[in-house]
Amino acid sequence: MTHAEFEHTIPHLRPLMVRVGLDFFGNAEDAEDVAQDSLIRLWTYCEKLNAQRNLEALAVMVAKNVCVERYHKLGQIPTSPLEESLAPCTTEADAPLLAQEAMQRINHAMRQLSPREQSLFKARHIDDKSVDEIAAEAHLPKPSVKSMISMAKAKLKRLIDNEK
Repeated sequence: MTHAEFEHTIPHLRPLMVRVGLDFFGNAEDAEDVAQDSLIRLWTYCEKLNAQRNLEALAVMVAKNVCVERYHKLGQIPTSPLEESLAPCTTEADAPLLAQEAMQRINHAMRQLSPREQSLFKARHIDDKSVDEIAAEAHLPKPSVKSMISMAKAKLKRLIDNEK
């Protein structure tokens, strides 16, 4: 993808990245920073990007990664001695346990999806199939598949968030 093509897609991608930042941090200032940092990352890899690829999904993924990195950077700087003393004691040794707990929440939430929701979600997000491929295999219209995958993803997120 050329820089000119990338610049043409920015107006479409930027609001997606801002929304990810808002969902993650809950404030416009951090959301704008997330969008800006994400666009810079995408810009640096612009020439390696394929215009045929789902750039919206890539933009959201990059924004989520930026959010996590910003959270870790911000989370390591306590704002007061009281907050520092109340912060949970986690170390790198705790990481496998935390990852295992997260996977348990995800697996539990996945089991609560209907078989069709599980199948569509796994096909799209685990098997990395395109919506066109899924629609053809499931003998469903493409808009229906998009909608069902989106609803399954939202339901999964709600289930996981409710377990915390």
